[in-house]
Amino acid sequence: MARLRFGDQSIPRVTRVATGGGGGNVGALADVDLTDTSSGGLQDGSVLVYKQSIAKFIPTTVLNNITINGGTF
Repeated sequence: MARLRFGDQSIPRVTRVATGGGGGNVGALADVDLTDTSSGGLQDGSVLVYKQSIAKFIPTTVLNNITINGGTF
C-alpha cells in the first residue's frame, strides 16, 4: 500500500509502493489451459492462442484463422 505524506509539502508524494506477488507461471492463470493436448500440447515453438469454445488460451504450434498486420512503414 502506498503512503502519502502531506505535512508541509505543496503536493502529496508517494513514499512507498508495494508491488504484486510476482513469481508463479503462466499455467497458473485462470484463462490458460496447458492440459489441452488436442492442439499438440506443450512443445518447443508453441504459442498461446485463444480458443473461444472454452474461453481459454491453449498452446499450439499451428496457427489457423490468423491475420498478421505488420503495420505501415
